[in-house]
Amino acid sequence: MKKLVGLFGLLALFVAPVLAQDNPAPPQDQAPTAPTAPTEPVKVKRTYITPRYEISGGFTLRSYYSANQSSVDMPGGFGSFDYNFLRWLGLEGEGLAVSGTVHYPDFPPEDVKIYTLMAGPKIYPLGHRKITPFGHVLFGVGIDGTSVPAFSGYPGNSGGKVVSAWEVGGGFDYNLKSRWGIRLFQFDYGNAKFLGNNVSGQGSKRISFGVVYRWGQR
Repeated sequence: MKKLVGLFGLLALFVAPVLAQDNPAPPQDQAPTAPTAPTEPVKVKRTYITPRYEISGGFTLRSYYSANQSSVDMPGGFGSFDYNFLRWLGLEGEGLAVSGTVHYPDFPPEDVKIYTLMAGPKIYPLGHRKITPFGHVLFGVGIDGTSVPAFSGYPGNSGGKVVSAWEVGGGFDYNLKSRWGIRLFQFDYGNAKFLGNNVSGQGSKRISFGVVYRWGQR
């Protein structure tokens, strides 16, 4: 009997380590880690390319110094084409057409149409960006077309005159997309002596609005 008890005791000494290996101790609790703050996306500054070509067009309102020494506002339209040599310098060609009526106290009204064709340098002092300021100086010709209806037995007549003209001004473009933009505002002052070189005060003021389309890349 004592031998049997001793045999079971030895067996227990060998089995206990094996059971301990089959049932490992539960892992110790780990300290919770602090949540990491979300990283903000890096903001990339948008750059605007310098287009090789630009066309623009829209509404314009030009003043006209008439023969009765009054100033007449003449609505119409304009169109321009630009070729950019550098980021800040281009060459612009512009055409304009406006019309209006000059009223006289004792004579029939005179219908007047003004056309200008000019070209010159266009400057972008800050380059091309979301809002692009620009300035230009243009030289060319002005065409004055007039017509008067028949009056008191006199037949109607029409005439025209071509003179030299110049214009200086500038404005702001708002770039909607890479190609399309809006001409927010443009102001110009010009001169075309349709009434002759000896008549003073023939300067004209002009405001314009429109759209801009660009293509190519400088």
